[in-house]
Amino acid sequence: MKMKKKILYLFSDTGGGHRSAASAIIKAVDARANQEMIDVFAEGSGFLNIFAKLYAPVIKYSPQMWGMLYYLLDDEKKLEQLEKISRPFILSTLAKIIKTKKPDAIVSVHPLVNHLTVQAIKDSGLKIPFIVVITDPVTLHRAWITPNVDCCVVATEDAKKLAISYGMPEKKIKVIGMPIHPKFAKGPSDKEKRRKKDGLDPKTFTILMMGGGEGAGGMDEIINKIDRSGISAQMIIITGRNKKLEEKLNAEAGKMKRKMKVYGFTDKVDELMSESDLIITKAGPGTIAEALAMNLPIILTSWLPGQEEGNVKFVEDAKVGFVAREPEKVVEIIKRLQNPAELNAVLRNVKKTRKPNAAIDIADCILKYL
Repeated sequence: MKMKKKILYLFSDTGGGHRSAASAIIKAVDARANQEMIDVFAEGSGFLNIFAKLYAPVIKYSPQMWGMLYYLLDDEKKLEQLEKISRPFILSTLAKIIKTKKPDAIVSVHPLVNHLTVQAIKDSGLKIPFIVVITDPVTLHRAWITPNVDCCVVATEDAKKLAISYGMPEKKIKVIGMPIHPKFAKGPSDKEKRRKKDGLDPKTFTILMMGGGEGAGGMDEIINKIDRSGISAQMIIITGRNKKLEEKLNAEAGKMKRKMKVYGFTDKVDELMSESDLIITKAGPGTIAEALAMNLPIILTSWLPGQEEGNVKFVEDAKVGFVAREPEKVVEIIKRLQNPAELNAVLRNVKKTRKPNAAIDIADCILKYL
């Protein structure tokens, strides 16, 4: 019997996006290859893993500091210095992992390991195709780019132009899309049927609000402003890992004028998107791609400085959504989108922009290297 080929994925748990991207591709490859994910910082160095674990608290309590760090390191010389510092902590472990596991292809979904992976493959003495899947859809960080990869997958033409300007050979770049779980490729199912099943009014305009894994700040303020407005709507709220907010909103749900369903961390985002007419969220690339796949107009209320600013520009330029930091402006946009002509104009742009099959197409691209 023919042995299945093996794919090794490199990521780091700095936020959920890198793991989610790898998981989406793994699901799309499915049974066509043996697959394994490695958290490079956790495996390579306890010292570096401490820094990786600082990501969540820094973006929660001091996003401006994260933005400063992002821009500080978006520089070729500084990245070379960072690589020299991290090399002793990662390179030997990475080369050892590659020698031991002997994968038939390596896929990276993290910007800070790519230069070292190229060197680790050389040090292992093995000839292994190396594919980088960039999870910044528009304004990618310079750290992603190492010209010595076999293939570089990007989400948009803008990302391709930037990758070329940073030194990636054009012939190695494939514009495919942002990898999201293949279940989103099906698109939305019967809204009214799903709403009824979930105890919502099947005919009422439904707003989904989510703030990433940690639950975005200011969600409760926006919810209260919507509830006090004259909007005819019901709400689905996903608070992620923010248990305190989940409990607070559940306690308030019975006192609200409008119907509201509250969920904590859930793997049913696709189903809840299916019930919705509109999403209010932070500018995470995965959530934006998922919302577009499910034909949802977007209102962005927050984003990380540096890392997610390009995503905001993408949503505005493609005319698939709006930006509103103030709750009053959010309400104003919702009222506009309840006009069928306004809503349909945005939906036409959503349908032109969406790439629901990106993970499946990326999987097919990777499998060609085996």
